[in-house]
Amino acid sequence: MEKYSRAVAEKLASDLGYDDEKREVMAYGAFALFQMLISVGLVLGFGIVFHVAVEALIISFAASILRKYSGGVHASSPNTCTLLGIVVCIGFAMAIKFVLAPVTGIGGFLAAGVPAFAWAFYTVYKLAPVDTPNKPIRSEAKRRRMRKGSFTLLGFYLVLTAVSLMLYMIVKWDNFFVYSMCLTFGVLWQVFTLTRGGHLVIVKLDLFLHKV
Repeated sequence: MEKYSRAVAEKLASDLGYDDEKREVMAYGAFALFQMLISVGLVLGFGIVFHVAVEALIISFAASILRKYSGGVHASSPNTCTLLGIVVCIGFAMAIKFVLAPVTGIGGFLAAGVPAFAWAFYTVYKLAPVDTPNKPIRSEAKRRRMRKGSFTLLGFYLVLTAVSLMLYMIVKWDNFFVYSMCLTFGVLWQVFTLTRGGHLVIVKLDLFLHKV
């Protein structure tokens, strides 16, 4: 994937007359785009196989979009990151659709969901954005902008979850209830990766996937 990213960047930089610095930026952007497309495609593919395509994509997009602003621990390699994302999204989606949703009512979900979002807001307030040694956030203005974006997204997700629950209560379509749970789990997983416990879990899963 890195080879193709560089080839695309070389071609575009040559056509546009860009220098080496801009070429590297384009190569990084192309690599990130290819990785995103592959990750989404694999989540969709495995989701179709296990009959949780929409549910897995909701979890994936909820977590990954929030991650752009909140940061969080990274896997040791892009391939491991992709594999970890597939395992988490498909695993959560199957657990929600086939285990949790059928036995959880509105009352139970609200009893767990309201504290969950409260914890998410508190954790983002305390920790976000979480950078890494490879990509440190040196600008305080950027840090404030990312934190504000994290809060804005959390608020949007909260409203979206509430709307989905109301639609479920109005039309009695079970999928709305499942989608609400998937959105909440996607948020919780991403926020969890900001914490020390999340770092430890990611490191352990990373080591396990490397052995597998």
